[in-house]
Amino acid sequence: MSTGVSTWNMNLLDIGPMYPFPGTEMLLAIIGIATWVIWHIIQMKAENRQLIEEENRFSDKAELARAMRISNAETLNEALKEHKQGS
Repeated sequence: MSTGVSTWNMNLLDIGPMYPFPGTEMLLAIIGIATWVIWHIIQMKAENRQLIEEENRFSDKAELARAMRISNAETLNEALKEHKQGS
C-alpha cells in the first residue's frame, strides 16, 4: 500500500489529508469521553447494587460465618464439597 507520494520535499498542504475523516477529531474525542464517563456511571451503579446485595446477604451472622468457612478451601471444588457436606 502506498500513499502515492514520491517525495516529501514539497508543500504538504497541496497533498491533502493523509488520514480518513479529517475534521472529525473533536467530535470523535467528545464521543469517546462521553462513552467513557457513561461506562463509569453504569459500572458504579452495578458495583453499588452488588455491594448492597452482599451487605444484606451477609448481615446474618450465621450466613457470614458459613461463607468464611467456605472461603478457606484452596479450590472452588473443595469449597463446594465442604459446603455440600455442611448442609
